[in-house]
Amino acid sequence: MNPIKKRPGGQCPYWSKNKSKECGMIKGGLYIPMPEHVEMFCSSARFGVCHQYIRGCELLQESAKKYGLITDGARRRFRRVADRIPMRLALCDKNGDSLQMLDEQAVTLDLSLGGLRLESNSRIDKDVVVAFEFADTFSVPELTGIGEVKWCAANKATDKFEAGIAFRDFSLTHAIGTHLGLPMM
Repeated sequence: MNPIKKRPGGQCPYWSKNKSKECGMIKGGLYIPMPEHVEMFCSSARFGVCHQYIRGCELLQESAKKYGLITDGARRRFRRVADRIPMRLALCDKNGDSLQMLDEQAVTLDLSLGGLRLESNSRIDKDVVVAFEFADTFSVPELTGIGEVKWCAANKATDKFEAGIAFRDFSLTHAIGTHLGLPMM
């Protein structure tokens, strides 16, 4: 089994993966944080209280509402967009560490800013934590995530299972929005 690798624990998802030390939350400009800021926020689990991260999340919400991806007063908070993307799926422990591969050939049926619906060869129990990794063909390379299974049902027409997964944190929202063509800022 080749486990799904999760992001380094406790690090901002927008912190640059290369050596440029840039904040990926900023669009149309450049923000290079001071070393103290990097230590306190970018490379720690405290990134959620960083002023750049908070403002970027607010702008993302505004943009998503403007383009109709967030609905007010509807049953669903986020609008679903049909998209078939190959992915791998693994069972996780509560910390998000991969325990067991569930399906190497799962595929998304639709995406939203809050989660996804997928088709799998395996039944997945409700409330289970799973890790997923999109195929290299996905528009955001090497994207992995963690989510909670909200429901799973057999599809008699395909002899497969469909499941709804809610993202566990806001960090995937930006990547999914980028994939869907949502102008972030």
